[in-house]
Amino acid sequence: MSGQAVSLRVVASLPVDCKFWMEDDGWNGQCERFAVNVRASNFEEAKRRMEAALEAHISTLLDRSMQRLASNEHAA
Repeated sequence: MSGQAVSLRVVASLPVDCKFWMEDDGWNGQCERFAVNVRASNFEEAKRRMEAALEAHISTLLDRSMQRLASNEHAA
């Protein structure tokens, strides 16, 4: 039996410590490590927004890092 490669996107989970607290007008969330802040009307929405914001932020950091590596390889 011959092997075939399958390409698919895998989402890797990365635990990140965040703080959440309630104020009069809703919930705040903060991740100091990545300087990400969110606000929402309830805790679950604040948590979802934090997950989305962290995913976007970390993805941007990785993309920039890969671009720098690629440009360094071309310059060498």
